[in-house]
Amino acid sequence: MTPFSASIQFLESISLGLIAATGVLGWFAVRLYRGQITTGRGRVSGLFLLRVLSILLLLVLLLDPVLSLFSERSVPARIAVLLDGSLSMSIPVAADTDEEVAADRDAGEDRDDAGSRPTRASRVFEALGGEGGGLLADLAGRGRVDIYRFGASVVPLPSNPSAEETSPTDDRTDLARALVEGVGARRRETGAVVLLTDGSQNVGIDPREEARRLGVPVYAIGVGQEGTVTDLSIVDVEASGVAYLDNDVPVLTRVRARGDAAGEMVVYLSEGSVPIDSARVDLPGGGTEEEIELRYVPTEEGLHRYRIWTPTLDGEISEGNNEHLFAVRVLKEKIRVLLVAGRPSFDLTFLKRALESDVSLTIDPVVLSLQEFPGTLGRRGIRFPESWAELAPYDLVILLDVGKTSLSDERFSMIARFAQERGGALLVMGSTRSFDLAGTDLEPLLPVAAGPGPRARTGQILPGLTGIGRAHPVTRMEGDPEENIRVWRDLPPLGAAPVFLMNGRPDSRVLVQGVLDGVPRPELPLVVTSGAGRARVLAVAGTPYWRWDLYLWGSGRSGDFFRRFISRAVRWLVSRDELEQVMIRPGKSLFDGAEDIVVEGQVYDDDFRPVEGADVRATVSGPLGSEEEKTRELSLVDLGAGRYRGVVPGLPPGDFRIEGSARVGGVAFGEDRSEMTVAPYRMEFENPVPDLELLREIARESGGRFLPLDEVGELARILDLEPVLDRSVRELPFLENPLFFLALLALLGVEWGFRRRRGLP
Repeated sequence: MTPFSASIQFLESISLGLIAATGVLGWFAVRLYRGQITTGRGRVSGLFLLRVLSILLLLVLLLDPVLSLFSERSVPARIAVLLDGSLSMSIPVAADTDEEVAADRDAGEDRDDAGSRPTRASRVFEALGGEGGGLLADLAGRGRVDIYRFGASVVPLPSNPSAEETSPTDDRTDLARALVEGVGARRRETGAVVLLTDGSQNVGIDPREEARRLGVPVYAIGVGQEGTVTDLSIVDVEASGVAYLDNDVPVLTRVRARGDAAGEMVVYLSEGSVPIDSARVDLPGGGTEEEIELRYVPTEEGLHRYRIWTPTLDGEISEGNNEHLFAVRVLKEKIRVLLVAGRPSFDLTFLKRALESDVSLTIDPVVLSLQEFPGTLGRRGIRFPESWAELAPYDLVILLDVGKTSLSDERFSMIARFAQERGGALLVMGSTRSFDLAGTDLEPLLPVAAGPGPRARTGQILPGLTGIGRAHPVTRMEGDPEENIRVWRDLPPLGAAPVFLMNGRPDSRVLVQGVLDGVPRPELPLVVTSGAGRARVLAVAGTPYWRWDLYLWGSGRSGDFFRRFISRAVRWLVSRDELEQVMIRPGKSLFDGAEDIVVEGQVYDDDFRPVEGADVRATVSGPLGSEEEKTRELSLVDLGAGRYRGVVPGLPPGDFRIEGSARVGGVAFGEDRSEMTVAPYRMEFENPVPDLELLREIARESGGRFLPLDEVGELARILDLEPVLDRSVRELPFLENPLFFLALLALLGVEWGFRRRRGLP
């Protein structure tokens, strides 16, 4: 122990006001004693001294003094032991020599059975000394040992951890974070870091850079063997997230074999435990990937979970990457669209391209002006349905630049019946000609009223979202309301738009209106919705709409706005793809086991205006059919603009059911139900080979050393640890010590007692 030192510091500064107050008190003390005391000079001086000491002590206390006592002593250096607790440490160790294999079998460990072979984590636990002795005991003789378990996070462990406390459960490995948090704020007293891991880093920053900045030598203990290992893995699966009943669906799969040639292997596609398809592939080994195609035909609607898998090879290092799950939402059938155009145009070309880019649509285009010409666009092409039986199977009819002279009254009547009786959806698009339907059976169904002889307004007509349009599913292109407004505001202008009467249908809703010379024009509604009996009708007025595609590409921005707008319009019209008033769904159908489960909610009124302040709750039940099945409840947070969000962390693999409800003002507003799947996490098993070279570089960059696990007994001997100075500081605030207040009272009491005895005031 070195002699301690001390210092006093004042937490409050000396202000002019405090100096002035002290001077005034001193002046009054002098005047008091000079004018009133008639006793001897010595007694006057004593009373004056007592008053001055009282004032000075009070002044010192007002400055909030703190006495700091410093001491130093030499103590053993701290050793931070970091144990890898990620799932890659659960991989069985590979067979070593024949003698080791025989020894393990004598001990009851069959290395030919991956499930019974010792794992990397169990080897580390043995090296630590189990629950006593071993490496930890050796290190304790060299310094103060702190033990941590790391993976995605860093957790302190007791000085003698159990096998359960060191078991590998984390779904990722962040070596850099382990180094930083293992040393933490105690860098000065840490003499060494002992890192026991297989080096399988998969998240976080480069640990070599962190080791270089650490300032503490890292002794990296490599777990696992270098060299060739046997491993078969499903590398990737390419499958559409949406499929349709009775359609043949392809699934592309990439398979890889490490080590020696695996020969001919069978790769299976299964739903549950039932194989659907299989393919044989010859895997040459050496990390070469092979691509195969599997196929399935869904026969039921709903969410389906499929599994691509392959049997385990003899001596394979890991089985965790031998399968891959994917989820597919199976729909009843594709949306059938009859696209009827009055004549060829650029708007027709870009509209047809946008529709055909959506794999959920089947498009039948009809160009009326070409019907009398030969070729696939004429007599040999798709013709307008001749009968009600031919029109009824469609889900949506789109009329582009189709005026009252383009079709017969009989066909207009058939389209009106399609909307009113069949409940089919109707989309009317284009210039003034498209809305010149006075006298036809279609006129009463339109959400706008053009009147006799409609006219057009020309100029730079910009689209402007209305209050309803900002939240309506058709025009809500972005989740963020401000971003959605910006997207619409940045669109190029149209050149012309029909002028409509102000008194349209009472149930019509204007989503987008024209803005001319910076002024919104109510007579220029560009996107309008309404209901027509059982169907929905959408009017998209104006031209040319191809600018909303081509012009955006030409200005360096994404040109997919028009495609997404048409896709959303179609889905709203046919009431497909989850455009409902209350939607409480998972963020996606398949979550990885490492992800938090996000539950999203959307609540809208009858006009699809967002409803804020709703009480949105959900239950997440699962894994369905397992012993671990249970129900988790959550309340979704209101994000504004009718959007709600909740998060459920840490769900085990399996299928889950989500049931939710929304209440507004205590009244039930709607319910929803959906399903999802949580897949086992695969990142830790994607590359099961230990990265011992990374550990060598970490040790080299930090000034430490690398040792394989079987040489860990040498670590305590080669550790070069110098004692460190343990500096301690003890602070004693005067205001927290009653002795100073007693001293102040004593000074004032002595003065008061003397004055009392002498009869002084």
